[in-house]
Amino acid sequence: MKLFRLVTFCVCIQSFSLAYGDFSPEKVGEIEMLPSPYPDHWVIIRDFGALALSIEGRHLVVDPLGKSLKDQFKGMMTASFAADLLNSPSGDEYYVVETFWSRGGRGGERTDVVSIYDPMTLAVVDEIYVPPRRITGMPKRSNTGLINSGRFLAIYSFSPSQDALIVDLRNRRYVNKIPLAGCGLVIPNGELSFTSVCADGSLQTTHLKIDGTLKDRSKVYDVFNPIEDPIFEAPAIFDDMAYFLTYKGTVVPIDVSKEKVTVKTTWKLSDSDNGWRPGGINQLVEDSSGLVYMLMHPDGDDGTHDNGGSEIWVFDMLERKRLSRIALESWGIAMGTSGSDGNRLLFVTNINQKVDTYRIPDGRFLKTLDVGAQAPLVLQGVR
Repeated sequence: MKLFRLVTFCVCIQSFSLAYGDFSPEKVGEIEMLPSPYPDHWVIIRDFGALALSIEGRHLVVDPLGKSLKDQFKGMMTASFAADLLNSPSGDEYYVVETFWSRGGRGGERTDVVSIYDPMTLAVVDEIYVPPRRITGMPKRSNTGLINSGRFLAIYSFSPSQDALIVDLRNRRYVNKIPLAGCGLVIPNGELSFTSVCADGSLQTTHLKIDGTLKDRSKVYDVFNPIEDPIFEAPAIFDDMAYFLTYKGTVVPIDVSKEKVTVKTTWKLSDSDNGWRPGGINQLVEDSSGLVYMLMHPDGDDGTHDNGGSEIWVFDMLERKRLSRIALESWGIAMGTSGSDGNRLLFVTNINQKVDTYRIPDGRFLKTLDVGAQAPLVLQGVR
């Protein structure tokens, strides 16, 4: 018996040597540089890190057209505790708003920072400390916003008072906290303003001075009915127009080109498809051409707004016209887009937490990405 085990062990070692004889380990200490700028069809997958309760989230830089996992996975940035990410307008920095705890999963002292990454090396090049108050909930595109051509960063704070934390990115310093008084989230408008959604159905705009401190506020009332038909908080934005969508399928266009926002004429989605409603974690996105994509599900009712959907409806918002319907390979819960001209892509996080990739606007299914994300809930183009 002992002789048999020895022979078997030797055969296994020999087989292993033959199979991996050409294997050579990577050299330690070498850092590869990513291209600058990235190809615009690349995507950043914001992994919520559900299995570690968001403490070890990640932002994955991915080439979705790569043939293999090796070709697709380009790099990673850390994203501690439901972090948010923004691209600088010039494309030379990424801003990751994240939270750390001194005792890890057991809590301890909390530290909130804006981590500034170099896109070519994905290394942290600077940090800005902010008060430990930012909202740490489900990731949404409107949790943060860049103002004044990227000089200021506004961070939605919830502690449980609702505020905005203003960060001066040019001078790398925290400026101050601005109370929002019953309103939440950050949608930049004009040069030095941002708009928040309020619980009473209004929109409140906060106007800043040139140093980032509060100048004044303005409000638009009766934008939506928060009881009968609330709106999804994150609009699709293109050409200085922010398009909100209500739970029951009404489009609410907001002109965000000036310091004070104005509400344009609202309109309903096609009523020829009775029972269809929008839903999902991120259910409304725009592409680089200005087309808007809506994640839709049949048999909609009260409480189905988080359900996701089996189809994506493609709309020309200026014409108020649905151009096509994309039948999804798998039930979708979140969306994102990347690319320009004839190289536009649509990404859909499916019910199995994988990312399905489609050509748009025609909706042709390409592949399912499996880059190891646990909860890829926000999918954003690199530009």
